[in-house]
Amino acid sequence: MCIPHGASTKKDNGFIKDKPKKHIEKVSQDIFEKGDPSFIDERHFQDKKDTNNKSFFSSLFDN
Repeated sequence: MCIPHGASTKKDNGFIKDKPKKHIEKVSQDIFEKGDPSFIDERHFQDKKDTNNKSFFSSLFDN
């Protein structure tokens, strides 16, 4: 005799149906429009002055 899939006893697998909602704080309209005054830009930019504009052969044969 076959046992249907739904007829077996259910086991608790630890799955949580209702997860707590993650709350993200809404920023004010002033900070949204003008930007964060305490923001520090940590990106690194390479100056164009530092690049050497010599061609490969001139740098190779130049002593």
